[in-house]
Amino acid sequence: MREQMTADARLHPRYTLDASADVIGEEVVLCRALADVSLGGCRFGGPGWEQPGTEVQLVLTFPSLKVNLPLSGVVVRASAQDMGVRFHNLTDEQKWALRKHIRDLQTQSTAG
Repeated sequence: MREQMTADARLHPRYTLDASADVIGEEVVLCRALADVSLGGCRFGGPGWEQPGTEVQLVLTFPSLKVNLPLSGVVVRASAQDMGVRFHNLTDEQKWALRKHIRDLQTQSTAG
């Protein structure tokens, strides 16, 4: 029997990790905490500050790993509760690094 996918089904699972981002779009926002992150994008809690469709440059920071990762994205949702960004035009190296950092943080949280 095949399972039906719901409209809420996501291609990439979301992870709540110790991470923040510098975001450069119409505005510059530094060190904003991420509500969650996936291999496809990220979400910021609190009121969105960019309009959907705005291209943004992000530098994700993973403090416990002491690494920064520059990425490109586009705002897909901005509301009074949150702002969602979908990553795009990532190189293979950026995809590999993002996957590695998420995995390393998951390992760290289960070991600690």
